[in-house]
Amino acid sequence: MLSNQSIAGASLINKGVNFVEKGTLAICIQTPNLKTANCLLVGEGGWFGNYIDDAHSLSSFIMIEIEPCSIVHFSNQKLTPITRKNNEIFKWFYSLTFESREKWLQSQIVNNANITERIVYQLIEILAHISSKSMPMEIAISQQQLSDMTGIARQRVNEVMKELERNQMVSLHRAKIIINSIEKLARYLDDMDLSIRDPRNII
Repeated sequence: MLSNQSIAGASLINKGVNFVEKGTLAICIQTPNLKTANCLLVGEGGWFGNYIDDAHSLSSFIMIEIEPCSIVHFSNQKLTPITRKNNEIFKWFYSLTFESREKWLQSQIVNNANITERIVYQLIEILAHISSKSMPMEIAISQQQLSDMTGIARQRVNEVMKELERNQMVSLHRAKIIINSIEKLARYLDDMDLSIRDPRNII
């Protein structure tokens, strides 16, 4: 079991399979220049990771807790001896690594959208995962974290968020964003390709 103090680094992704017992976590792939290239969210009851050999090394990742997380980590090092004795256990853990595939694919498509659409998509995706559904909805995230998740410069994120605030869709506070109108925000996604995953259907 991992607490929020130990949820960091790429070892969770690269060297095992993970179950989110509670909370919401953003997992972002970074390029060598530390720019976010892709980001997905995993909420309570979700799985992520890679059941691969420990010698493999995947891309650099950052993790951002949207809600405090408790994660059960199944390390490949400990799983390998068990799965070698039982193929069904191997198949089950291996299949869990594909659970988040549609989120990764949709995230790649979203990167082709304009800056406002990309930011709004990420806000809607967060709303689809957080536990509280009462309006107005509060997201405990800073604009810097939103920048880290989208790969969009902090200044540009601020410009978009100020525009959304002027239009009374959101209210900005220190380290949190309050969503005043999901319906108005959702309209920004009308022209996006959400053929793989449309988070508006989950809220």
